[in-house]
Amino acid sequence: MQVNQEKNDSNMLLSPIFWQIAGVMALAIRLVSGWIYWGGASRRLIYDPVKLDPTSHAYLANKLVHAAPGVAFDLTGVMHWLLAHGTLLHTAIIFFTLVELVVGVGLIIGFATRLMSFISIGLACTLMIIFGWMGTTCLDEWTMAALGFATASVTLITGGGKYAVDQLFQKHIENRSWACWLTSGPLPLSIGQLKKFSIVMGSLSILFTVGFYGYNYGAIVTPLGKRIDSAHHTITLFQATLKDSHLDVNTYINTGPDTQGAYITQVNLVQNGTILTSYQATQLKDPNIVTIKNPFAPWSSCKAMAFAVRCQLGSKATWSLALPKGIEVSATQPAYLQFINVEGKVFKTTVQQ
Repeated sequence: MQVNQEKNDSNMLLSPIFWQIAGVMALAIRLVSGWIYWGGASRRLIYDPVKLDPTSHAYLANKLVHAAPGVAFDLTGVMHWLLAHGTLLHTAIIFFTLVELVVGVGLIIGFATRLMSFISIGLACTLMIIFGWMGTTCLDEWTMAALGFATASVTLITGGGKYAVDQLFQKHIENRSWACWLTSGPLPLSIGQLKKFSIVMGSLSILFTVGFYGYNYGAIVTPLGKRIDSAHHTITLFQATLKDSHLDVNTYINTGPDTQGAYITQVNLVQNGTILTSYQATQLKDPNIVTIKNPFAPWSSCKAMAFAVRCQLGSKATWSLALPKGIEVSATQPAYLQFINVEGKVFKTTVQQ
């Protein structure tokens, strides 16, 4: 008899009062989640609009340049392609900002709560894929995306409850089960089905959280580490060529913190263990000797300063260094170009002649 009773209970539908109370119990999650998204959108639209100005150093593209080296699933090339298409990039940034605004306001007031929660899950996935690897002192970007996924999963189940704008339309949609999946109120699920739905969302949340933690930082079955080093800059050199009286090379800063730049204090041309010519800080900032072109300027770039050239995380640059008169580079022996940063670390590549 008890087994039959449990089966009957499992097949029962929950009352509308339960759903009103469940939404109220999740009120704190809904309000805080909504405020986070509102905060992200309002900073760009109201309080700091230069973040949406493509000519400003504060433009959101700057953050995307920093994030590009560590985008998940080897999507760095896709990010660089987007950064190279200014109109499409700006459209994407405006669209993302407006989505954040709608989701934030929708969650705060409880309008189309479940639809806003579903979109919030999509935003959390986007944030995790692009920014989840970042954070020099703590796992802040990963934490925000992981919690965003989990909190949205809760409000997706509960809806907005009694204190939500959705309640104003409840009488008009209560006989349309599909509408409840977009707003609030009773879901057309039995107690047993609701349990399974909740378990599925909880399982997806923990898999999302632990999966990306292991992907970016290890410590699941391996020691703690980072897929991309966010503490130390790496200066990647490529396509170094010697032509006429100029030495050209491309640089890419593909690891390190986004809060500070890689400071290049010296560049050497070396052959047979001998430095043929050396460019010190005074030469590096002289435009008659060294010119630097930045495809991502002004958002993230390499810029000559008083005592070094500062290159931000994710920045790409093409350097052209004028060779002093009288420098002879043998075509029969390999030559190397060295970049030395302020910490004395040496990064080098072979020069093609």
